[in-house]
Amino acid sequence: MTVSHSKPLNISINRVLTPQVYVAAEFENWGLTVSNTPAYTFVPTTVKGLQNLITWAKAQKLRVRAAGYRHTWGDMYSETGHVFVSMLDTKTATTVPDPSSILPNAASNVANEFKQIELASEDVSGSGGKKRLVRLGAAVTNEEFRRWAIANNAWTVPVNVVMVEITYGGSNAPICHGGGIQHKTLSDLVRQVEYVDVNGVHQTVSDPAQLKAAAGAFGLLAGVVTHVTLELDSMTYANMQPAKPEIGLTIPPPEGYTVPKAIRETYTDAQLEEARLDWISKAENSYYSEYFWFPYQDRSFVNVWNNTEDSTGAIDYPSAPDQFNQWIQGWLGGVINDDLLFRAFPGHWQAVILSTAAMLGLPDSDVKTYLIDAIHFRRGVQNMRVRDIELQIPIPALADDPTKPDWTVVQKAWWDAIEIVYADESAPMRIALELRIMGDSDIIMAPQTGNSFGTASIEVLTTMPAADDGSWAPFAQKIADKWMSYTGPNGTLINTRPHWAKEWQGMTINGTDWKQYLKDVSYKDEIPQFLNVLGEIGAEQGWELKDLKERFSNPFLDDMFFE
Repeated sequence: MTVSHSKPLNISINRVLTPQVYVAAEFENWGLTVSNTPAYTFVPTTVKGLQNLITWAKAQKLRVRAAGYRHTWGDMYSETGHVFVSMLDTKTATTVPDPSSILPNAASNVANEFKQIELASEDVSGSGGKKRLVRLGAAVTNEEFRRWAIANNAWTVPVNVVMVEITYGGSNAPICHGGGIQHKTLSDLVRQVEYVDVNGVHQTVSDPAQLKAAAGAFGLLAGVVTHVTLELDSMTYANMQPAKPEIGLTIPPPEGYTVPKAIRETYTDAQLEEARLDWISKAENSYYSEYFWFPYQDRSFVNVWNNTEDSTGAIDYPSAPDQFNQWIQGWLGGVINDDLLFRAFPGHWQAVILSTAAMLGLPDSDVKTYLIDAIHFRRGVQNMRVRDIELQIPIPALADDPTKPDWTVVQKAWWDAIEIVYADESAPMRIALELRIMGDSDIIMAPQTGNSFGTASIEVLTTMPAADDGSWAPFAQKIADKWMSYTGPNGTLINTRPHWAKEWQGMTINGTDWKQYLKDVSYKDEIPQFLNVLGEIGAEQGWELKDLKERFSNPFLDDMFFE
């Protein structure tokens, strides 16, 4: 959003009186893939103010959509001429680089109802003191909750995204996730959703069956979710053991695969098999498992670790100097994004410069830290805008033993991406190939739903120059074509799905618009189920599905769910 950060307008529109209202302010998302001009941009800090806003919007026949840091690459935002609700003040939401991870929490958080962190007074029944509920305002950021968790040293989320510059409301709506095969999505942790409905009434949903829709509803359940109640784990400590192994032994290539010559090394069959079994063992048994390959490097970065209840030797990680150093690295990446001299370099040079710097900046020594610090092991990610396509690939069953997973598909996805990178001289992937192994999900519209053996969450990221010079879009389509082509033991396509918040809109699968493919194939059973559960909630709380479309949808969601 391009706005003046001088004193905002104070305007009264019928029954709405909010501290911050911007008129016809241009909106841009973080990835610069979506722009529009909402009629009004509101920055609410109270539930009552939000209720008044939605009541007014209903009378004016305006749609309402909300966002936090605006990291979703697809068009799930408000639209021109309608209402946008910014859960963060516009300066925080739009400033790049963002200093929030290296500065104290804002004093204004105290009076903001959407910044509340309220811990339940009793443990979850039957958890043996290992779980506790917490009520979070939808505008609470990962960094704010991380600081709260460290200060109390008692409770933590068991899983999350790496980035600290994201709100809990923002990660809930598009069903975000972390890593580790024992973990489901962030939305699976939700035990209650509070929202303002189409009539301006503050409602709650806590029925487990209804939460399967409400806890990952893309902002359709309400224009703004006000609070989410999550189930926390007692604090444990991560034994981080970062490593930088040779790429050929990180995730060994599948049998018969030809490794690109530039990174080809000679290994014995015994070495490859030992590496393969070690990788599978860690994927199946580690608390957290994540793998990075930075383009044209002959080594990878492996972030695989387990946790312990023993706090002996645990430190806050990264340390304050390291946090600042990481923040500076991210800021420099953002500067490079816009530097004309850097953009004049060939794409391959750009990729090598960035990938070499990334490997030099990543740790390779063991450290013991709070679990939530290990989850958010990198800071300042917000400072460098990127482009990103991410798919959730189901791990299928073995053809000769349907009780066991076939990890070959993950090897294929990893090495197919590397092969596509080397085949394109324009170097369209200039940041990283990233893989996280995770579980399935009970959320109806989650991409991981039904993946009983787990999910390979795999993505490729690039710079803004690669998007601007035209090399990224065709590369992303090639990646999608390859990753969507894998089959299971019976020879049929496995149900690979995109991350809702990443890039996929406007692309095709087997000649079909990807959005239509999701409706006809990937979610052909889930979409009716999702709408049915939302309808049940509405029947109990006084609204209908048509009300959601009229008040809280946008053109993309109209087409996805209502047409």
